[in-house]
Amino acid sequence: MQLLRYVIIILLMVPALVPAIVSGQSNYVGAEQCAGCHQKQYELWQQSHHAKAMAKANSTSVLGDFNNQTFQHDGATTRFSQAGDNFVITIQQGKQPAITHKVAYTFGFFPLQQYLLDVGEGALQAYDVAWDSRPQSEGGQRWFKLLPEENTGPNGQFHWQRQLNNWNSRCAVCHSTGLKEQALPIQVASFSEINVACEACHGPGEKHVQLIQQGQYSEAQTGFDTQLMAAGAFQFSPNQPIAQPVDSQQAKRVQQSHINACGGCHSRRQVIGPTNPAADYHDQYRISLLDAPLYHADGQILDEVFVLGSFMQSKMYQQGVTCSHCHDAHSGQVKIQGNGLCGQCHQPDVYNTKQHKQGPVTSELCVDCHMPITTYMGVDGRRDHGFFANPFHTAPTQFERLNAAARVSDPLALRDMADYINNPQNPDIRRATLLRQTAAIPSRLSAETLLEQLKTPSPLLRRAAVDASAMLPLEMRWSVLQAHLDDESASVRFGLAQQLAPVVPHLDAKQAAPVNRLLQAFRDQLAYSLDMPSGQATLSVFEGALGNTPEAIAALNQALAMEPHYLPARLNLADIYRSLDNTLDEEIQLQTALNIAPDNAAVQHSYGLYLIRQKQADKALGHLQRATEMQPSQPRYFYVYAVALESNNQLDSAIEVLKQADERWPNQYNLLMTLVLYLEKAQRQAESWPYLSRLSAIAPNDPEVKRRVQALQQ
Repeated sequence: MQLLRYVIIILLMVPALVPAIVSGQSNYVGAEQCAGCHQKQYELWQQSHHAKAMAKANSTSVLGDFNNQTFQHDGATTRFSQAGDNFVITIQQGKQPAITHKVAYTFGFFPLQQYLLDVGEGALQAYDVAWDSRPQSEGGQRWFKLLPEENTGPNGQFHWQRQLNNWNSRCAVCHSTGLKEQALPIQVASFSEINVACEACHGPGEKHVQLIQQGQYSEAQTGFDTQLMAAGAFQFSPNQPIAQPVDSQQAKRVQQSHINACGGCHSRRQVIGPTNPAADYHDQYRISLLDAPLYHADGQILDEVFVLGSFMQSKMYQQGVTCSHCHDAHSGQVKIQGNGLCGQCHQPDVYNTKQHKQGPVTSELCVDCHMPITTYMGVDGRRDHGFFANPFHTAPTQFERLNAAARVSDPLALRDMADYINNPQNPDIRRATLLRQTAAIPSRLSAETLLEQLKTPSPLLRRAAVDASAMLPLEMRWSVLQAHLDDESASVRFGLAQQLAPVVPHLDAKQAAPVNRLLQAFRDQLAYSLDMPSGQATLSVFEGALGNTPEAIAALNQALAMEPHYLPARLNLADIYRSLDNTLDEEIQLQTALNIAPDNAAVQHSYGLYLIRQKQADKALGHLQRATEMQPSQPRYFYVYAVALESNNQLDSAIEVLKQADERWPNQYNLLMTLVLYLEKAQRQAESWPYLSRLSAIAPNDPEVKRRVQALQQ
């Protein structure tokens, strides 16, 4: 789980600041200006997590005990103290000289508070020993180590000085208001307000204030691009225990406007455009789908995904329920404590009863069953906003069964997956999750399904269909996607550029012209992630697909300059050097990756293949074996290891490896066919019959399968 979590964290699912992310012509005026007319809302906001998202470190904002307290962790001793009016953190790592950093800002306040250290040249790093600000009776009022299960030592990917803890690229856009442009490689960022203030959600307020002062304000002319309307009304109908929207279309419009404003900071996503609370969510971000290890197979939260991906699965979301039905927009607190909150839309005499409250969790609170808590960062419990009817895995749902099968690319589940994807009654984010995964199960049905979903009004499904087109040969991919180059959603166009980049060299000038415009727009979109190594790695893949090898190498080197431990860049760079027959530099990158992460499956597999190419099969086998024993593993690692064993006269061992792989990834053609071949070679034909039977179900028209089946029938 630790390495899986690492792989996901390094993906492009967190905010970035390059280039400028503020938008619109109006300027920011600050929350103090708003308070003059909106005193009640201002006072509520002052008590919120938004208001305390970040603050200058002083005696009021700092909650931790800086009275010369020490904390031992990862072979280091940290001392928290004060120097005059400054709060300082001194770190003694082993026998290394102690280093002292001034605490520049506090970061959050409850249930924990982190501290941002000024490390020079405008860079801020979030220190990984935090203050537990809960009451002492709840185990709080102590220093504690974040991510204790991870390697956070000096050579670990999660060390506080590494890129994953960089405020500028990882945290700033969601903890402050009005981030300004910054230039690489120095990651300096400034903001209009230090915390998440009024204009983070409403947009810049200068024009609004001017209209008020000039007496020209009206509901039709507010001075804001963002129109955050009150949540749509719901009402009970006779004999119906759950309230329904008074106006479904209006409820959906309001819901979308709230997601546009709130969703960016309350979702796991990639930034692809200027952040603007008035703009459509899918023109600003690409939300993470329900993949492992972010979510359990049934869609419940596993890693820290920040609410929206869960909420979009819920029946409430489908009906037009939005954030402010339950939460006060300014304080962030729920509007009603206890079951009264749910009773707004669920008749208490039906649901707040002993008959309804039956199951593995005995609780008087609805949320304890339908919004189970997962704890992150040691002490921070987050409730699942999927509002699952059956959150205890007592009976798998249809989506859980299909998503579990899709995660192991089981072709026998494809027909049911297609039916689920094509059913508009199912949540779009779940349909998109399955659709994107059909790329690993290429077939006529997969292609037909993505073609159908390219026509849907849902940007999530169109995006997933474009991503799934990666399974198509280039000529067919062009034929399928060329009519969609001007898709209205930036999220979809982002995917189109990635899928069509390899096609460009095969197009004539007339065909290439609109694609080249799309590719340039993609570069602009990707600019919002280029201050992260993952963004540079994505740029490298893009340049490589266009045949721009020097640019691809340069982007990977930039990624490694940001984060030397970023494994995807090391492995991709080694692969480029392999394609250039540069064996020396290939080995350097692979050896470095092996030293950094010897327990990573991809690293072991890549180094094993390198040794095979160097005719060092004996040495290669150990690395290929370890790749099958580590995370994140995949069917190909088992297949390659089995082939290598058979080539080295270890046929029985190869058969056992393939059987293990078949248990983890059932119904994979290559694994099953190779297993049948090896069993035949070992004179163990009778053992091959069950595997041959499944091959017949997967590929009934395959000549080799048909020949063997016919031989059995004679």
